[in-house]
Amino acid sequence: MSNEMHVSKRMIPIAKVPNITPRDNLKKALDSMTKLSLGICIIKTEEGKLEGILTDGDLRRLILTVQNPLPALLVSEAMAFGTKNPKFVFSDSMIRDAITLMDEKQIWDLPVLDSEGKVTGVLNRHNLD
Repeated sequence: MSNEMHVSKRMIPIAKVPNITPRDNLKKALDSMTKLSLGICIIKTEEGKLEGILTDGDLRRLILTVQNPLPALLVSEAMAFGTKNPKFVFSDSMIRDAITLMDEKQIWDLPVLDSEGKVTGVLNRHNLD
């Protein structure tokens, strides 16, 4: 695999990535993540702009730190437990630059945005070796 290609050539398209709106609840995010077998859920506006992400790691920390009963958590807005300013790359970025960012920040999944700031997919670190 060439590190000289654009991110858009190796990303998972948004149609195959768990994604919800900021008002959707945690259960919807979990259902989507389970159905599409990815450890990330993109939280985006109706216009497609990135609002945040929810990851498997966020879910683990939630279970370990929040003392609310699980049924109460499931109806809460997923955005409350996610990352509101996640790292991302643009679709025309080079793979090598994305890998460097992912390695430096220890990120496995990275949202991909187009030139207008709309989410077009996710770059998964497992797919880049």
